[in-house]
Amino acid sequence: MLGAIDHGLRGIDAGLDRLDKAAAAIAQDGAGGDLAGNMVDLMRARHDVRASVAVIRTADDTRGTLLDIFA
Repeated sequence: MLGAIDHGLRGIDAGLDRLDKAAAAIAQDGAGGDLAGNMVDLMRARHDVRASVAVIRTADDTRGTLLDIFA
């Protein structure tokens, strides 16, 4: 259970890193750079973070259910 939460946290961290890099590239290159590619990276980062949050939520719900069963 803790492994799933840890994996979710690493996924959030990776998604936020991707977001930072894409945002920095957009700020540095402006419209002259690969704007479409960087926007895709921003959307991928958003999906990565959302998926990782869902993993954490599911692991937490499962842990809560198990505690209710065994308590």
